Amino acid sequence: MQAQSIDHLALLPLYLAAASAAVALFAGRFAGAFAMVGLAASAVAAVWVAAGPSRATFAVGEWFSYAADDAAMGASALFAGLTVLVLAVSGRRTPEYCFLLAVSAAGGIALAGSRDLITLIVALETLTVPLYVLVAKPGRDGAEAGATFLIASVTSSATALMGAALLYAAAGSVHFEGLAGGLDGAHAGLVAAGVALTLGGLGFKLAAVPLHAWAPLVLERAPLPIAAYLASASKLGGALAVIWLVHFGLAESSAASSAGIVLAVLAVGSIVVGNVAALVQRRTVALLAWSGIAHAGYVLAPLAALTTAAGRGDARAAAAAAFAYAVFFVLLEAGAFASLTAVRGEDEDGGRVAELTGLWRSAPAQAGVLLVAVVGLAGLPPALAGTFAKVAVLEWLAGSAVWLAVVVAAGAVVGLGYYLPLARTILLGRGETAAKGRFGWAVALIGVVLVAVGLAPQLVLEFTALSQ
Repeated sequence: MQAQSIDHLALLPLYLAAASAAVALFAGRFAGAFAMVGLAASAVAAVWVAAGPSRATFAVGEWFSYAADDAAMGASALFAGLTVLVLAVSGRRTPEYCFLLAVSAAGGIALAGSRDLITLIVALETLTVPLYVLVAKPGRDGAEAGATFLIASVTSSATALMGAALLYAAAGSVHFEGLAGGLDGAHAGLVAAGVALTLGGLGFKLAAVPLHAWAPLVLERAPLPIAAYLASASKLGGALAVIWLVHFGLAESSAASSAGIVLAVLAVGSIVVGNVAALVQRRTVALLAWSGIAHAGYVLAPLAALTTAAGRGDARAAAAAAFAYAVFFVLLEAGAFASLTAVRGEDEDGGRVAELTGLWRSAPAQAGVLLVAVVGLAGLPPALAGTFAKVAVLEWLAGSAVWLAVVVAAGAVVGLGYYLPLARTILLGRGETAAKGRFGWAVALIGVVLVAVGLAPQLVLEFTALSQ
């Protein structure tokens, strides 16, 4: 039996994230600091690896289970950075809390480099399992949120595993490159069932319809820092899982049409349900949670266009548009939740939208970042990160699936109906509730990042330009 060679440099960001988790567990009162330093080092290592030639490891013939190309390392740096932000706005927490967050981040980094079904699903579960504990804050509401998240997650994982088993049975390989060729000529019904179950199960992490109902309840009842993590890093994991599978495994095979139909249903359902439900929300986190479901639809829309001839002819551009939108979206969500945590406090809920009245007067720095994030999620300037995200999707859809471009544009217009009133509430009036205004440096950091990617979107667009 011949052992596989291991490229340890390709795995360096993952090693550092795992080490930061192990150290945090035994670091006592300094657990948060050690976890943040370790994850920051992991992000720097990912950027350094990306600056060199693309690497891959765990080879079976010409196929690899883990890749360290620009896209994977850029996503790894983003996972680590988002976790550092969440730790920074979490206040003083137990070593176990920091350990679980760092383990989840390590799962996200492993997911970013995954290139086969087994690695992808194991990494996705590593990202998710620590959150079962973290969402369940003391009290009845926390227990309900934890139980809801656990049941929904286990159900979706079983669904995705069954789909992956069917795809393996059809293609005879778990590697994405093996799927691309192995599915051609396989039983059509087996392929369609495998694609539908796998994508449906993975769609849970994005809170895409129909596996969406957990998100508003869990985000509103979880601690605000964990809600920030669920809305940013966790959703990035779901987006990458779907994009990687479609781009590297399904787009060039006979399964492309089946995948496109499933993704079209998920995308349109998410856009419609998320926007309509967000219009009637009066609580801040609930509004952001329901609107996040709509954004999941925008992420999936370019991939759904694989049903068209134009989509199949340029699958790489579709995946790049979806990836770019996911990155812009999670950065904006991170900014919104981080600033909201700084205003409300890490142990409080998000409160009602009306309680943010006149926030600009009581906490101008936090209100400024929250305003940039809200306007960006609406896709309007001067918050250019959101504008470029919408443009990246619509530009590609306009030349491949016009009807989906119309759905996305209509959803964006409906979104103005709840984002603009939220922005007006922050700007106008006199606030009755004093804002806490904590975590100034962390909020300032995510604010700088949002401004940077808005003024220089190529920072995102370059590493989200996927290669085959």
